[in-house]
Amino acid sequence: MGGMDRLDLELYSERLSRHAQRAADALADARMHRSWLELDGEAERLLEPAETARLRALGLMVDERAAQAIERSVEERVLDLAAIVRLQALVERLRCEERQAGATAISRPPSAS
Repeated sequence: MGGMDRLDLELYSERLSRHAQRAADALADARMHRSWLELDGEAERLLEPAETARLRALGLMVDERAAQAIERSVEERVLDLAAIVRLQALVERLRCEERQAGATAISRPPSAS
């Protein structure tokens, strides 16, 4: 991350943390919708077809296309979060290197020539 100083790395790290939290929230939301699909499936087995159709028309139960979209959403959110976590690890490594470089510079003051 050439050209980034310690403060830039700190701010970038904080930004990534916020993105990671939003991605984790989005994943939790997608997984919740997936669990609702399981309830829909159980309800569909217990209800009459006309009732299921009515509930789908009301938007209370989802059709197969929507179910597939929810599954894709879970998969995408998992990939999103994994990518952000990998980037966070890279930035943390750079922050560590920056701190070590700063500590080395402090421990070795310039010599009086």
